[in-house]
Amino acid sequence: MARGEGTGDGAGAGGGVHAGASDARLTELLRSDTATSYAALRELRVRHRPAVLAYARLCTTADSAARQLTDRAFALAAQETARGTDPRGPWRHQLLLLAARVAVAWAGDERADRLDPGLLTRLRASGPEGPVPPMLDAFQSLPSRVQGLVWYGIVEQEPEDETAGLLGLTREDVTYGTEPALQALRAAFLKTHLAASGDPHCQDFRRLIEESVRPDSPRHSADLRAHMAECAHCATAYEELSALRDDPRTALAEGLLPWGGTAYGTGTASHSRANSHAESGTWGVLGTWPPSRRFVLASAALGVALAPLLLFLLSSGGSQPEEAGSSGTPVRPPAVTVTATVPTSPSPSPTATATSPTPSPTRSSTPSKSASPRPSHTPSAPAPPPNGAYAQVVNLASGRCLDILNGDMEKGTDVITATCTTARTQRWRFDAGRDVLQSYADPDFCLDSRGATDDGVGIWECDSVDGPNGKNLRFAVTADGVLRPAIAPDHAVTPHDGDGLDLAPDAGPRADQRWRAGAGPA
Repeated sequence: MARGEGTGDGAGAGGGVHAGASDARLTELLRSDTATSYAALRELRVRHRPAVLAYARLCTTADSAARQLTDRAFALAAQETARGTDPRGPWRHQLLLLAARVAVAWAGDERADRLDPGLLTRLRASGPEGPVPPMLDAFQSLPSRVQGLVWYGIVEQEPEDETAGLLGLTREDVTYGTEPALQALRAAFLKTHLAASGDPHCQDFRRLIEESVRPDSPRHSADLRAHMAECAHCATAYEELSALRDDPRTALAEGLLPWGGTAYGTGTASHSRANSHAESGTWGVLGTWPPSRRFVLASAALGVALAPLLLFLLSSGGSQPEEAGSSGTPVRPPAVTVTATVPTSPSPSPTATATSPTPSPTRSSTPSKSASPRPSHTPSAPAPPPNGAYAQVVNLASGRCLDILNGDMEKGTDVITATCTTARTQRWRFDAGRDVLQSYADPDFCLDSRGATDDGVGIWECDSVDGPNGKNLRFAVTADGVLRPAIAPDHAVTPHDGDGLDLAPDAGPRADQRWRAGAGPA
């Protein structure tokens, strides 16, 4: 990013006393006396505020809110550094994560209406710390120099001289170090991702996964294909590494930011070669594009993080309702969520918890990745159905499908798990405009949480979503394929006592609480 010209937004003019300091030096100066730390903070703003503001615009509904979010991120940066907490990566990336942290705080109070509806829904479906980018742990395990080369050199696409200055390196360090830095991240991601698997056999396939995604002469293994057909964890690792090979910039932006990664990455290239009038140029454009264009970019960022279920469902077509009542709200392609149930209950009971049911914009699938062969169960393999994203919803632990008890399409009928077949009652579609899981057997019926966590799940008329107990019909899916009811986002659809289903406390990404997409309509 070019520095040295004012933006009219408090970024200030360049050429300050610390203009030549590296990011690491600015961190030291922020802990100095008041005059020195103020000058260091001013330089930090000159360098990074346009980018942070552009990201904040993706997260908010109005420019004034974006500026408030940005200013709060810089205030947190100064406070934490003064207390002795170093940024856990390049300053620009750290500031974007701080902006996301501010958004998490806003989502829990009266400032929630300042956030983009899609981001707000995602925050409320996540834990108290907000969504964790899938590559963040691996990224932060690397040396700061490697992190900086990956972020500034690949995601931001800064000129080599600029990257060298920000990191306190020589141009040769950047020229010859960027590609090895990317390879180091690939290795770190695969290591940490497989270590998080609940299946000890996953580590045995590490070398085969590495060989299958090599940029030149990849070697494919029948054993790996067979394993990935049953293991969503290794299939996700394969997809992530394929994306890092084929489009590293997009994959990194998606993998290292909790929201809007593709939209942010798309805006950086032309900006880094332009002057610092970013807020009226490329960066400003991101915040003012028509809703449909903005959603195509912003929602794609989520695709890489999602489990195979969500990825397939999002890529499967269907109608694209546009929400009203919020300017800048994206047009959402229907995604598919997951759900399940047991006992029967006559009508949607009053809502058990008071979580706000904002519309659920699950992120759309990532740009096309590797052209190399993929296991048959991965998101791109099933042919999308012609009239919407209907698919089986398959439990990772049992391999059983969500089904409707005895195929009885009546209000209150239990939803259960059953051996996967070609039955129409085993196909479901997510209506992204209403956050409901719709039955293929009768699209007038949707999955119902019954308004309580101890009554299992069933089916009810989808039109009831607009009524007083509409939240009972709303569900969300996490990046790990966990199905969470809107009435109790800390619970998950969980198999219970054979065929039954419960809404049990979310115990982390364990296999019995995770679901993936299976075949579409027969």
